[in-house]
Amino acid sequence: MRIFDYSKVANWEDRLTKLAAIAEPERWTNVSVPSKVNLPILDSFIRHTFARLYEQLKVVETDRLACFNTGLLTPNQEEIYGLFTVSETFDSSKPISPSNQKWWLTSWVRSSDRQLSALKSFPELVTYWTDPGELVFNPNLHIQLNVDHIIRDNLNRFPVELGGSLDATGVPTDLIDSPDIDNEAEDAGATSGPLQVPLSTRNALDGAVKHSIRLAQRTYRMAIPQFHHGKVQLLLPLYLRTARKADLALTLERKADWYLASTVLYPDWAYRHARLLSRPNSEWLGGFRSDRDSEVDDPAV
Repeated sequence: MRIFDYSKVANWEDRLTKLAAIAEPERWTNVSVPSKVNLPILDSFIRHTFARLYEQLKVVETDRLACFNTGLLTPNQEEIYGLFTVSETFDSSKPISPSNQKWWLTSWVRSSDRQLSALKSFPELVTYWTDPGELVFNPNLHIQLNVDHIIRDNLNRFPVELGGSLDATGVPTDLIDSPDIDNEAEDAGATSGPLQVPLSTRNALDGAVKHSIRLAQRTYRMAIPQFHHGKVQLLLPLYLRTARKADLALTLERKADWYLASTVLYPDWAYRHARLLSRPNSEWLGGFRSDRDSEVDDPAV
């Protein structure tokens, strides 16, 4: 269930700004992909975290309060919770419905807040995996590239010199009308593309994948787990033009004893999906940098 279906929410972007202010500093904005909201990564994080918690029956309710664990911490390492109170317009004599919602998202509170004393137990953290092996890349397994989809259907995501397309302002053409963050799909920018996959792009992709495998064999931090479409996948950087900055992220889905590389994502999208599991401790996705860090302008540093 979406947080907006569960409760009334006023001034959503203002609430996100307040949450970012009390949480540990980290990067909640995109580096290069345009966004319709000010804090797109935090927006996605809270929306998907709540939906997953509701699915796992981890939203705690009393008669007068409801609460969920955001998964975030304050700089003093206190857990931060989303707190709901009963809406003033709720009519308990009528069924709960979109027009008669019981809850109102009131505030973000620290674990020491007195309001939480009414709870019998504190809300649990969200979980996305049960097998730790899902989070680790096995470089000995074969990677099968879905070339038709990766290149032909997503050619606009590649650099211009490899077939990508930009508008007059330098924005990839499939991002001119950027998809809504809550409905974003990995195929949102798909295009029918050319009938033939450009040989130069295919060669660049093959070379970049081999290079990333070599890097992943030498450092476990290179392959980053993400949660997308209800599954844990892995992300590898694709350095198509320079070793200093990843142009795209390659998604890997485990299939028995091999991986299916099914699509490529902009690094900002990859970071957003990876952040659901943890703050990506990886230079190519931005590491632990915050929006207040001047180095965020160069994610490859």
